[in-house]
Amino acid sequence: MTLALSLGSGAVTTAQASAPGSDSGARVAAPCAKQKAKVAKAKKAVHQAQKKVKKAKKAKQHAGSKKQKHAADQRVQKAKKHLKAKKKALGKAKSRLKRCQRNQGGGGGDGGTDSPLQPACDAGLPQEICDAFSTLPTPAPGGDSPIQPLCDAGLPQPICDAATNPPGPGGESPIQALCDAGLPQEICDAANGGVPLPPDPGTILDPVCQLGLPLPICDTLGGIGLRPRVI
Repeated sequence: MTLALSLGSGAVTTAQASAPGSDSGARVAAPCAKQKAKVAKAKKAVHQAQKKVKKAKKAKQHAGSKKQKHAADQRVQKAKKHLKAKKKALGKAKSRLKRCQRNQGGGGGDGGTDSPLQPACDAGLPQEICDAFSTLPTPAPGGDSPIQPLCDAGLPQPICDAATNPPGPGGESPIQALCDAGLPQEICDAANGGVPLPPDPGTILDPVCQLGLPLPICDTLGGIGLRPRVI
């Protein structure tokens, strides 16, 4: 009883102390403000990292000797690794924002409702991939997906639908966030049109089976690159 009264009076005291200022009031008026700020900061870091990748690639094109080209290539790889880390951090920041918004009762442009990919994560796909999916733009209906054969073979359809979006910054795959979160990179490369799909979808979907998603094709034997799913 005493504790409840103490907490209550503390809340009143805090409210009275913060009334003249705007900082505390802003926190009340803007739920998840801290998470939103971190997302904005992470987006800025990704943009800066993308510029470094472009700069490194341009320097590589102008490299003269073999030694210079090798050094330039190392700088490109380092810049790409840095960009990947920043994108991963952005995905985590967006996931935290989404969870906060859910706890606040939903709403907001970054989510608040389960993504159409969530049933796949409930079935075994890593949750990080579904969290990353919620950061992708909503695809326009009726688009032809460049990786549709993978969904015909069992990959969740929302992934193929998202692949109909235009390329991301710097020409990256429209679903690159999913591969940064753990989806096999070959799927994102194929979604960007850079790598043609193999005749047997199992060569790409087998790693998805290993992630834990129980696709029908995971139980198929005899295909190239396919393994029996361990139960």
